[in-house]
Amino acid sequence: MLIEHKFIDWIKQVCDAQVCDSQPHKHVVLGIGDDAAIVDHGEYLTVVATDLLADNVHFVLGQTPDHLIGHKALAVNLSDLAAMAATPVSVVVSFLLPRSMELEQAKEIFDGLKGLADQFSVAVIGGDTNCHDGPLVINCAVTGIVPRDRDTANRWNMSSAKVDDAILVSGDFGASISGKHLTFEPRVKLANYLAERYEIHAATDITDSLSIDLAAVAKKSGVGIRLNLVDIPLSEAASELNGTANIGQQNQIVVPAAVAAALFDGEDFELAISVDQETAKEILADGDCPCKMTCVGAITSSARFEVVSEGGQTVEILPRGYEH
Repeated sequence: MLIEHKFIDWIKQVCDAQVCDSQPHKHVVLGIGDDAAIVDHGEYLTVVATDLLADNVHFVLGQTPDHLIGHKALAVNLSDLAAMAATPVSVVVSFLLPRSMELEQAKEIFDGLKGLADQFSVAVIGGDTNCHDGPLVINCAVTGIVPRDRDTANRWNMSSAKVDDAILVSGDFGASISGKHLTFEPRVKLANYLAERYEIHAATDITDSLSIDLAAVAKKSGVGIRLNLVDIPLSEAASELNGTANIGQQNQIVVPAAVAAALFDGEDFELAISVDQETAKEILADGDCPCKMTCVGAITSSARFEVVSEGGQTVEILPRGYEH
């Protein structure tokens, strides 16, 4: 029997408990084993996202712990659901396995994915598996739900940022390549907490970089961005960087390498939201918030992406980040 068939049989055994009579998943009617799965979301709207990860692009097989490859494959998708304030429900997983891969290694990768799925009560309901002579490729397609009766104005998207909104971000930024991009926890709990209590104008997860993803929000909303560099929360890994960097298009400023990393490094997978100033104050003062939130700037009426230095100098920058 080929590895893909053995792998599929093993996955079905691992996941059957989610849909069997003794431990049913409340939204899954039919799981792995038929031509397609059936998921009943009832009174909820369905949110769908998908991401594809490849060896030597998003991880390095043989250097990255196998279970963390699986973890990341699902985590990047759950991060997209968090950006929509959706509760995760199910995932369909496709593997393109190297012919040389041993079954035990494939199982270890899947175990990393399944561990995160269990943490967020996500049902693995199907997928596809093939082998080839190339690198490992994993694709996940996730579904999530948002209440059908949620106020339309508070259904999160990237196109509703308003001039004078505050920009809040979760967590820390910079130097994700040192390890965070493999181990991060998607901000699902934070997103649902905020959606239940506050009106959020716009939101996104920070994947390509803080500058690129905020620029995407600005473009879709027809607004500008102004960030206060001194306020951007830096990761411990970024803070350990030495040196400086020149940023800015015409008039340049010199910033610490850590600040440049926070602006331009990719795969931080933090949440960024745009809210009115009073709501921002309430969120920042909320001691029950599941994650640290920081105000890093504001939405402006210009079409520019500006940053303000520690000394108060304002310059326009060209957003850039991680390119796949």
